[in-house]
Amino acid sequence: MDSYPLSAERAVARARLLEHFSVPDGDYGPRWAKLWDAGDFLPWDKGSPNPALEDILKDRKDLLGDSVFVEEGGKKRRKRALVAGCGRGYDVLLLASFGYDAYGLDISESAVKLCEEFAREHGGEYKARDEAVGVGRVRFLAGDFFGTEWEGEVEGGAKFELLYEYTVFTPFKIIPPPY
Repeated sequence: MDSYPLSAERAVARARLLEHFSVPDGDYGPRWAKLWDAGDFLPWDKGSPNPALEDILKDRKDLLGDSVFVEEGGKKRRKRALVAGCGRGYDVLLLASFGYDAYGLDISESAVKLCEEFAREHGGEYKARDEAVGVGRVRFLAGDFFGTEWEGEVEGGAKFELLYEYTVFTPFKIIPPPY
């Protein structure tokens, strides 16, 4: 039982998502892609970055560290952030505005195209939060988070200092090891 009552609209969306992801084979990737390809039912897309992520980036240096730079091989570079299941890319642009080199990964080619379009049209609205740090780079990738085919497209290898997600594991009732 949910601890918070759902509005009628949210209850219908939840039931529709549960039905959509209730598949015997557990192959959820194509299910996410199918929703993005259709584009007419995206209830998780709120049109802006997750406020909780923004709060953490602003107020929780104790969790993320004081700097978005790290030393690697005797050189200073920006920390890399990965947003798994990035959707339309709002959180990727937010992370870049805080100085991270931010990568958005989505299983849907349609979602990645929407990310690129949104970044072209609205990326300038995500200003540097600290002028001394500046804005990090943004890159969107199509791929399966549980696969490795996309890792070669990440500068410096698939090494990230920050991994953010809040939708990839949503359809799983039990996450099998080693996840």
